[in-house]
Amino acid sequence: MKMKFVNPPKPIVFTMVITPMDLQGEIDEAACRLHLRRMIKAGVGVYLGSGGSGEGHALEPDEMSRLYEIGVEECKGKVPVYCNPPEARTAKEMIRKARLGVAAGVELIQIYQLDAGHGRAPVLAEQERYFRDVLEAIDHPAALSIHSASGYLAPVSLTAKLCNDYPHIKAVNLHGTTMNYFVELKDSIQTDIKLYVGTGQLLGALPLGAWGCQAAESNVAPRLCQSVIDYYLQGNLKKSAEAYANMMRLWNAMLLTQAVSGDIPKATLMALGLPGGPVRPPRVMADKATIGKIRERLEAMSLRKLEGL
Repeated sequence: MKMKFVNPPKPIVFTMVITPMDLQGEIDEAACRLHLRRMIKAGVGVYLGSGGSGEGHALEPDEMSRLYEIGVEECKGKVPVYCNPPEARTAKEMIRKARLGVAAGVELIQIYQLDAGHGRAPVLAEQERYFRDVLEAIDHPAALSIHSASGYLAPVSLTAKLCNDYPHIKAVNLHGTTMNYFVELKDSIQTDIKLYVGTGQLLGALPLGAWGCQAAESNVAPRLCQSVIDYYLQGNLKKSAEAYANMMRLWNAMLLTQAVSGDIPKATLMALGLPGGPVRPPRVMADKATIGKIRERLEAMSLRKLEGL
């Protein structure tokens, strides 16, 4: 039976959720559930197993499946529960990963742009062939990810063409694109396809019709992040701007890890004493001194009070 998809009824923050690990480097299911329950309580949606904060690139297929199952068990019917298979080198690879999410019962699957490998950017015909091969094999609610981390951005013309050709595309997530791209795409597709941005464009994109954002910061402070949108919807622009400024302060604190680790959210969770656990090699955890600096930044902005911890 084909899944009936329902878009979130209002703009929302989606957390690119971490994958908590135990000291042996295995998925910590209990910690996963605790972390997801924080997201549910804050009313934010979740993307499971992303290649960034979710460490999806380091997960085996059976681990991805189990992670998706846990997310569905905890979140379905409470907050939107989507999956975010990490970047793939071929359509076949992405199809295999996406089918794990379908089998687990996630509500939507995000499809990244093609990772052509060896530092190369695929030509337009290759980009289109990849997306069409995936979308024709996966008849399940999907989101396109147009993300500068791929090293290139699909042109608006291609993104719009795909949205108009495949009715199971329900969202497009834009990271690193311009506001011009956002407006042109919005003008070129059906109104039921929701556009989301990264947190750096959130306040600028909401008045233009964005349906929210994807964020790593909400792993740490989901209530604070969602409040940016909630205050905006209430018409309280001052409170929305204040919350957004604090969201940026949180991100600046999290970025202190970049010089010493490929991880960002877990070090910040550790600074707060929240579950997250270690990272999976070859990533390394931030050192104690860096975690201490993060803690000082969080204390200076009174994050615990802002988040209600």
